Amino acid sequence: MDGGGESLSIVDGWQETPEARSYINQLLIRNKRILFGILERPALEQLGSGSTFKKRLFLVGKSGVGKSSTVAKLCGRDISSSHDETLGIQTTTIYWPAKIASSRKVIVLELELWDSGERAMNKFDHILSACQEATDGYVFFFSYADRHSWEDLPHLIARTTGRKDSTLKMVVGTHADSVQREVTEAEIEQFQNTTKLITLPITNINSPRLADRRTPDGRAGVMEIAPFMNALTQILLVHDWNRGLLPSSLVTPSADLESPSQ
Repeated sequence: MDGGGESLSIVDGWQETPEARSYINQLLIRNKRILFGILERPALEQLGSGSTFKKRLFLVGKSGVGKSSTVAKLCGRDISSSHDETLGIQTTTIYWPAKIASSRKVIVLELELWDSGERAMNKFDHILSACQEATDGYVFFFSYADRHSWEDLPHLIARTTGRKDSTLKMVVGTHADSVQREVTEAEIEQFQNTTKLITLPITNINSPRLADRRTPDGRAGVMEIAPFMNALTQILLVHDWNRGLLPSSLVTPSADLESPSQ
């Protein structure tokens, strides 16, 4: 369906509004992010959210490019100062509330991230197939501070997916805060125009601390990742919308909604 991108715009900055506070509070305990296990989930449905969307993404990139540190950043964990390659398959679930601009409805993204170390995938053939099975999309990684990871990106995409694979594909550029960038914005723009793959930047640095100077400030961390998570949510929604997988009611204001409140 055409026009999905505009109809499914996510309200920037909504997570900082009073309306969003009750949703964000479900992700925190004593101002620390909650790490939800397999059988755990926040009580967001009780807040009257319109819809919950569950998506699984497979993270793909060379060892040390920043996949694990990105996952840590998104779920509120500390980012390790040393690199330890992921062993086997690691799955992480993140819940993200967002507001659709056109309908003024709040939706909740239940995002399952699958990550596996490069060495493990090369050694065990079944790991790649297990990660690809039932995935809703591929996230390919490069680092702004690693020229080789950028130059290898087209080959990485080709090696992982087939030419006729219509599964969602997108790119994440890690270490976007690096002062020694080896990839230019002009190159990224050209890549996006050529491949039609959206590229999202992320900074792989720890969130501010709480008063104990050790624990990550959960609320501040949520606000830091909001631009990235809102953009990711919109990408996933538009992809499903363009394939007719979403109800039209998602972009239509309910009759009982008054003037927009953002």
